[in-house]
This record gives sequence, C-alpha cells and structure tokens, in this order.
Amino acid sequence: MKPIIHPADYYRRLLGLQSHALKRLDESVAIVKLNRDQQVPEEDGTAGRWYYVIAGAVRRATIRPDGRRQILDLMLVRDFFFVGDSETEEPIEAVTEETVLAGYSAARLENLCERDRQFARELREITFQSLERSRRQLIVLGGVTTADKVSAFLLLLEKRYGDQRGDIRLPITRYDLAEYLAVSVETVCRAFSDLQQRGIISLIGIRMVRITDRGALEHQIGRKYPNAVSDTIAA
Repeated sequence: MKPIIHPADYYRRLLGLQSHALKRLDESVAIVKLNRDQQVPEEDGTAGRWYYVIAGAVRRATIRPDGRRQILDLMLVRDFFFVGDSETEEPIEAVTEETVLAGYSAARLENLCERDRQFARELREITFQSLERSRRQLIVLGGVTTADKVSAFLLLLEKRYGDQRGDIRLPITRYDLAEYLAVSVETVCRAFSDLQQRGIISLIGIRMVRITDRGALEHQIGRKYPNAVSDTIAA
C-alpha cells in the first residue's frame, strides 16, 4: 500500500505539536520530504545543516565487503542529526517512504549561539542527544544473541513511543532491522518468533508488537529500562 505524503503545511503543524530543542525556529524551518533510499541533501560550501526527524526514519550506512549494507546509525522520530559536506562520511538516507525532516541551517544556528546563551545551551542539548542515541544503540548492538538485540530494540522503542498497553509500531521493516543488527532477516524473524512463543511479546500484524511480559524482556538483556509511561510523564 502506497503511503500518503501530506503537504508541507501538514508536517509543519505536526512539528508544532512536538517538543524539541529548536522549537523557536519552527516557523522558518525547511521541510524536506524523502522517498525510501533517497539521500538527505548536502549543502556544498556551507557549514552544513541540522535535521530533525518529523516522520519516518533515516540511516547512516556502509556497504560491507560481502556486499551487505550495515546501518551504523539509525535516526527515528524526534532525533536530531547533522549533515555536512564531507566526502569521507557515509551518506544518510531515508529508510521509509514517508520520511519527513525539518532542516535547520548550521550557519544560522551558530550565529544565534553567538548572540543568545540560552540558544547555545539548546544547541548543546542537541549534541548531547546525539551522543545519548549512540549510547543507546551500543546497548542494542551489545546483545550476545539476536533475541537479546531484538529485546533491547523493543524496550528502546517502548521507552520512546510505547503506549500504556505496551503496544509499539515498528518504525522499520525486519529487513532494515537485520541490517541494523548485522544479522540475516531470517535470524531476526526467528528471534521475534521465539519471543512470541515464550509469551514475552505478541505480534499484531506485520509492524505492530505488544510487550506482554516486560520483566521477561528486561531479563533477556539483563537490565531494566525505565517505564515508557512514567518516562513520558517525567519529560
């Protein structure tokens, strides 16, 4: 089924409903809509651009010697990331057809930082968020088994996007998740089936997962995650 791509004004309104560090610049933001596998645009000769994910997902990836793609960094809704014009960096591409970004000129942000200390703190917050994303992804990839990695990924999604019932809509396909975890898609599917057979999760359709035994999911990775609902309230 072909996804619905709304007009830019729709995504501006959606951006207005989301809380983020560059909120004061929402009115002048550039809305960038991408199809799957389309590269996030670079700006030659400029200081680069910060992007905020309004919808969909993007990846920074490399091609391994065996020809398979390895996702090095995965940016989901409410994540910030930076794109410069360095030829040595891996390209950043859309993972889903309905990927929409808000773009902010890095040069403008730097100028604002020089005049506004509060804004400088907000920009530092974005940098810290990027570092925290890398830390969270290391936790996911640090699992011994694929079931460990899938469990950590589900708990990460629950913390950020889960509802009170523990329902999570997977933002990427199992093929994309396999590239992220550096395993085969068959191995990812077996891990989901294993967790479902053990009563830890329920699969509701292709892209919806319900966590039915959070304690067992945490035990799978050997650590606790903050509760998704309480974490949202605390924020």
